Amino acid sequence: MGADILILTIYLICVTSVLYQMALSVEAKLEDQVEVVLDGENLQAAITAQLQQQNIYQAQADILIDKSGALLQLTFFDQDEAIGKVMLQVFPQGKLPLQPPLSDLKVSILNNFPDQQVFLNWDGSSLSVHGGLAQRVIRKVPGMPIDLFQPQAMTVANPGQMVSVAVTSESLFKRPEDKTALEPTSALINLGLVPEMKEPLRMYSLGMLMLVRSMATPNGQTMQLLLPFNFQINVLPDHVALPLLSWLLKRFSFRPKKKPQ
Repeated sequence: MGADILILTIYLICVTSVLYQMALSVEAKLEDQVEVVLDGENLQAAITAQLQQQNIYQAQADILIDKSGALLQLTFFDQDEAIGKVMLQVFPQGKLPLQPPLSDLKVSILNNFPDQQVFLNWDGSSLSVHGGLAQRVIRKVPGMPIDLFQPQAMTVANPGQMVSVAVTSESLFKRPEDKTALEPTSALINLGLVPEMKEPLRMYSLGMLMLVRSMATPNGQTMQLLLPFNFQINVLPDHVALPLLSWLLKRFSFRPKKKPQ
């Protein structure tokens, strides 16, 4: 009788341990555990300061919030009349699970000008992750090999067009032994490591060089703005998406303690 109880106890412990590990695995994939937030105040202030230093265009920078997150809106004026708008947004934003890691950032640009072209100069842009050194931004082009020694073509949004591109960091590209083309060998941002980081490191920055040029006077002055999209990665309080998993994690609280800040 005693042996049966011992075997049953060991069996229940094993089953509980397996269920707990399953709960943690599912939690990491399903539960929103971090939130990516744009520093809109800094972005707006930086652009406003640049606009005051040049007199090519009269423009105003605003940060708008929609269901997909924060976006930058640049409104251009002739006297007091609005003549066009440019809107830029960088993804991801909002709440995210720890998995999968982020392989790139998505940049969307909408040109509502009637006769102005908008360019994004990637060789003049930079990307920094977790406070590390700034690296050149690489635009990912499906089906095309990456050559880091060649200048990149700028992304252009013509009047009335919306363009979306994926970008990553130059430092991620390496040449596999069995291939001739360069490939990104690691993720851009591993969100699974963020909860263990000190708070000042939970961030990344994408500085984009944007140019605006008139199609009517292509040899005229071109306006340049450096757009500092700085993002903070906030760690959310523990919360499990599924009630059963929540019960398991509360009933058997073997979760490793987080390191102090």
